Amino acid sequence: MKKFFSVFVFFALITLAFGGCGGEEDMKTAPGTLVGIHYNITNGSVANADFYIYVTPYNFVAEYMPENEDEWIYDEITLGYVMTEKTGEVTKEQWKAIEETVLTVYPEIAPKEIKESFFKKLMKKFIVEPTILDGGDSTEFSAEWQTEEGIVTENLYNPQGTNGYRLHLLLQELADPVGREIPELE
Repeated sequence: MKKFFSVFVFFALITLAFGGCGGEEDMKTAPGTLVGIHYNITNGSVANADFYIYVTPYNFVAEYMPENEDEWIYDEITLGYVMTEKTGEVTKEQWKAIEETVLTVYPEIAPKEIKESFFKKLMKKFIVEPTILDGGDSTEFSAEWQTEEGIVTENLYNPQGTNGYRLHLLLQELADPVGREIPELE
């Protein structure tokens, strides 16, 4: 029994020691006032689903495939469709809806400083992850915040759930207004 207890204590101490190396620092509040958003989706598995937009409280720049296929432009040289480029103004109401959505999802998408555990370092060193070469899906989302030190840009995780979908639809509707049904903020 004494030997069992000693082994148990040993493994408990090891778990605590290595578990402490993987701690996370929570950042639950935005670092300042939102002044810009970069949102980019590259969808390797769905044709014509790529979307890019940069939005400020006053204007936006976007590249996208229009919702209406009749508006698509075919390029004879590349034998494919060309993304539409558009710039425009952002109304106060549009910016307010975007800003409220970003601030609501911020605790879930905020970057976290993660210290790598000893075991993860070992796994990286000795286990080779396979490389995928088929042009997979990716989303890049970053926000610009006005702080006391100036403008700070944060790379954020992709917003998920209903509010993440709401943000995606708000940005698409801004670039290509077709009357999308925008879900309420949860």
